[in-house]
Amino acid sequence: MKKIGCRFVALVLIVVFAMGCAGCRLGDEEVTISRGMTENEVFVIGGKSCSLSVMKLLLMNNMSLHSVSYGIDLLKNEDLKVQKKLEQYVKDISMDEITQVYCMIALADERGVELTEEEEEMANWAGEDYFQSLTKDEISFLGITQEQVQDIYAKYALAEKLYRLLVKDVNEEVSDDEARVMEIRQIYVTDKARAKQALKDLQAEAEFSTVAANYNEAKEIAVTLQRGMLPREAEDVVFSMENGETSKLVKSGEGYYIFYCDNKYDEELTEIHKSDIVAKRKAEAFQEIYEPFVPTVESQLNERVWEQISVQDMERFKSANFYEIYKKYLEDTDD
Repeated sequence: MKKIGCRFVALVLIVVFAMGCAGCRLGDEEVTISRGMTENEVFVIGGKSCSLSVMKLLLMNNMSLHSVSYGIDLLKNEDLKVQKKLEQYVKDISMDEITQVYCMIALADERGVELTEEEEEMANWAGEDYFQSLTKDEISFLGITQEQVQDIYAKYALAEKLYRLLVKDVNEEVSDDEARVMEIRQIYVTDKARAKQALKDLQAEAEFSTVAANYNEAKEIAVTLQRGMLPREAEDVVFSMENGETSKLVKSGEGYYIFYCDNKYDEELTEIHKSDIVAKRKAEAFQEIYEPFVPTVESQLNERVWEQISVQDMERFKSANFYEIYKKYLEDTDD
């Protein structure tokens, strides 16, 4: 679980099922609104309830993390539309994240996956640490107990453990060629006559970027490229080029390409891309199991309570270390 905080949230957003207050759905299933739920319950998934206190804790953290963008405090922005968009965004990502976790807990229960005593102890330490970091005003506002914080850390830990178990057999070997990242320059022209003229200019030893500035119809001239970004016929040409080589005219779709290879193998970016490929494989393997499971889970949303929660009420609180404390206690250095 290396870098578990942000990475796990990223995982959640990648494999998220669409459950929001607007559509009131869980996956492709309609969510049943329970008239018997209490004022302190936001939803129930798989028989497990998420309290208003826990939901507010997550919202408070995500509000603090996302309210300041490019040095601008969006909650203090005088434009009410900006404030409303931020509030809805924070509510959406928070609901998506925590309902993902609860649904994974239901799947863990079905498969008999549990935390070990050591893992439970680490979750308890994380919960205690985070709870002690809260101010009295924050505890009062959230109406939360240390036991509730420890429980939500345990749920996140179990969801992550389930994920690791479901993807443990994924092939993590990625060849240099599959992950290769190149740096090229391109000219894309839809008119054949103009494309031929651009090639003649290049053959007359005109500088590639100068010719591209005169002819290129694509958004960019210089491109960092990996497999799958170009049409196949263009990709086959580009990935066979050497440094300093200019391609012939390449017909693709309704236009024509000319390429110049600046760097046929960016070693640093290729290594990063290998990690991205493995992460994608794991997400796909997880989805194959998780996606069919979601519609089988009984779910209830307390729509009235959810709609009444205001993120702007949390503006005065600055707690944003929920994920950092998770990393501190629950990361797995073997991953």
